[in-house]
Amino acid sequence: MKFKWDKKYLYWGTTALVVLLIAILFNFVLQNNYAFRTAFKSAIKISAPIIDGIIIAFLIDSLVKWFEKKFFPIFNRKIYDYRNLSERGQKIVRTLSIVLSYIVLVLLTAGFVLAIIPQISESIKEIKVQFPAYKTNFELWLNRISTRYPEIRKIINTLVDNYSEEFENWQNTVLIPWLQNSAASLSLYIINAFSAIWNIIIGFIVSIYILMKKETFKGQFKKITYALLNIKNGNIVIKNTRMALNKFSGFIIGKILDSIIIGLICFIVCRIVGIEYDILLAMIIGVTNIIPFFGPFIGAIPSTILLLLINPIHALYFVIFIIVLQILDGNVIGPKILGSSTGISSFWVIFAITIFGGLWGVAGMIIGVPLFAVIYTIIKSILDINLKNKELTNNTADYIYLDYIDVETKQLVETEVVIPEKKVRRKDKKSKAEDKNGDK
Repeated sequence: MKFKWDKKYLYWGTTALVVLLIAILFNFVLQNNYAFRTAFKSAIKISAPIIDGIIIAFLIDSLVKWFEKKFFPIFNRKIYDYRNLSERGQKIVRTLSIVLSYIVLVLLTAGFVLAIIPQISESIKEIKVQFPAYKTNFELWLNRISTRYPEIRKIINTLVDNYSEEFENWQNTVLIPWLQNSAASLSLYIINAFSAIWNIIIGFIVSIYILMKKETFKGQFKKITYALLNIKNGNIVIKNTRMALNKFSGFIIGKILDSIIIGLICFIVCRIVGIEYDILLAMIIGVTNIIPFFGPFIGAIPSTILLLLINPIHALYFVIFIIVLQILDGNVIGPKILGSSTGISSFWVIFAITIFGGLWGVAGMIIGVPLFAVIYTIIKSILDINLKNKELTNNTADYIYLDYIDVETKQLVETEVVIPEKKVRRKDKKSKAEDKNGDK
């Protein structure tokens, strides 16, 4: 008797085998978790210059494109389409665009360092010198408040009695050992800093090669994709990759620009109001604003504590200003710059920051939102394709009050809303009967 292959059984058998192999691999990874983590960290450390180069090229690519598409066509209208140039012309335009982009980047960085860093350093030195005076002024302010308002004094005394011992234990068991370990590890920090600087220098060189050959790398990626996958799946991979790059570049570059604007607004308002250390505070708020949602509040906490020691009234003004500034940024500035670069709701933003921040720290909080937006978009596109194949709508609003879907017509049937009848009181019934008699 000749055996017949059934495609359905072959499909399910292959699927079961793949699932089994994945389960075995996952179990192996779990059992050797430490070894895999060590190997992964070593691989990341070795490839750090390449990763830095990719990040630098990714961030500066928009400026290179601007020089190619906007700047050089001013001098020669034939450059409007980069692909129409000869190979030599393309190389010249690309080289000049990269050189000008790096000149702009170096000038901006040098200007920032020369203008901001010395003033921030002076502010930190002044804070260190004036800290005892700030502490004394803060204690005098607390005494005046507690004398004027005895209820507040009772609350403060209760808090001091309850938590002074815990604070002292925390100082002895956590803070002082950490400072001692930090001082002992200072040489290691210096070595790591020099290593990071060296990686960035190599990364700049790598980024130049990436920018010079970016079309070649794109072509190689597409060729490999279509070689390994069928045309339909290859198109899906290319489309999702392009979408991921657009979301990442739009979000990261837009967030940097948004943070610069927020920092400038903070500096201008603090200078007008007369709040102390305006450049330092603007720097803190601008840098932490890169972290979505939680960033401004992370920066506002140390800034407010500092102002509370110097001038409590200014601390109150600063808190009110930060709240207003974040409302303005969330509703006006941010949407104007970022637009719909992520395409996810506020809940998923908080979700992404929490999950990826827990996994990768500050870096995860920054890249978590665009990364989750990519994952969200891919899952949504898969679900939309499956719903389309089943001839069902992909509009979420149509499923909110859904009771069931008719199998034959595939029509969405909503849950019936039963409105209870209003009970009529006896007095109302009597009055209605009198009205009827009167009508007769």
